[in-house]
Amino acid sequence: MLTHQQILHFRTFGYVTLRGLLSQAEAATLREEVAGALTDAFGRLATEPNDLGGISGDYLPLAVNRAPFSLALIADDRRTFGVSAELLGRPTVPSVGTATCFTGDSSWHARQGPDIGGVAFWVDLEPRTAETGALRFIPGSHVPEFERLLRQYCGAEPAVSGFESWEWPHVVVETEPGDVVAFHLHLRTCNQGGTPRLSWTIEYLPWPGLGQPERLAAVRAMIGDDVEYDHEDYDRDRFPVWREWAAGAGQVPSRGVAVERLMLLGVLESEGESGPG
Repeated sequence: MLTHQQILHFRTFGYVTLRGLLSQAEAATLREEVAGALTDAFGRLATEPNDLGGISGDYLPLAVNRAPFSLALIADDRRTFGVSAELLGRPTVPSVGTATCFTGDSSWHARQGPDIGGVAFWVDLEPRTAETGALRFIPGSHVPEFERLLRQYCGAEPAVSGFESWEWPHVVVETEPGDVVAFHLHLRTCNQGGTPRLSWTIEYLPWPGLGQPERLAAVRAMIGDDVEYDHEDYDRDRFPVWREWAAGAGQVPSRGVAVERLMLLGVLESEGESGPG
């Protein structure tokens, strides 16, 4: 599916832009599903920014039969589940697809601490430029040695003492609907401007295997954290995390593989979904 250059670009710089991975029709369908689900769950798009930490916005797991394209992207589609394994060079396990309407900017951050790793697939659902919230990356910042240097740079900048901060050298990845940006979960990223911003995202973590119980527990916890939007007020029965997705696994071999791995992790129970979601 990917070229050698695309895989090498991801592993070297921490990201790769997959231009036109989704067709225009697919991008329009995904936008309709995301916007419709968020409006259904929260009453309207772009509710007020919050001060609960993280990036302000509305977050919703989107793996229900009412959003069939979003549901299928989790593990049915070679372009996501299969490509995640190509990029990481090993089998993966999915988190759930997430519909988001961002209402605030983000500062420089990595989506995960220096541990398990993985890859995020990010789909902006409107055109994004430097002025309207396009993703920004510090290439190579997923590499531990470079990340340590960045921490030293950050600790020395004037902003630590209350003065104007230094500019961090970075790239801006401008996109059109249908483009998908895959980036390492340890890569430093941020967004500025363009709110509200509609997007669909998903993370894939390396499948640790059964011989590493500590890593199994860490991956299980990370997958749980990805969908625990406790601050969000929506109907959990109408937007379950895994139940409807897992129920259809018998018809799709790749989804069945993903369900099996989630069951071995303890995220899912044998009847389909663990816990209330």
